[in-house]
Amino acid sequence: MVRRSQGHEVFDLAIYLVASAKDCLDEPLIYGPLRLLEGVNKLVRMGEANPEFRDKFLSEMKDGVSGDILKVMTDRVEFERVLDNLLLEFTEELKRRTVRK
Repeated sequence: MVRRSQGHEVFDLAIYLVASAKDCLDEPLIYGPLRLLEGVNKLVRMGEANPEFRDKFLSEMKDGVSGDILKVMTDRVEFERVLDNLLLEFTEELKRRTVRK
């Protein structure tokens, strides 16, 4: 069994993003958003595995981020709608975190 060092989740995410950047040069452009959302999924899983990376909002958004991302393969219009909705939800959360009352 291979023993993984602490912090390997961060490296795994980094190498995924670097490899995805390279792949994006040769793949259809629409795969770029799919790869970015998979990066978000990896962040969510990091939070599940390590409390240091846990974020309540990201955990709550897990199904929304991963649920419809494969629509990119079959229904681009629906995929764009999913991205619009995700961006709206993330923007609302950003406002909650940054706007002072």
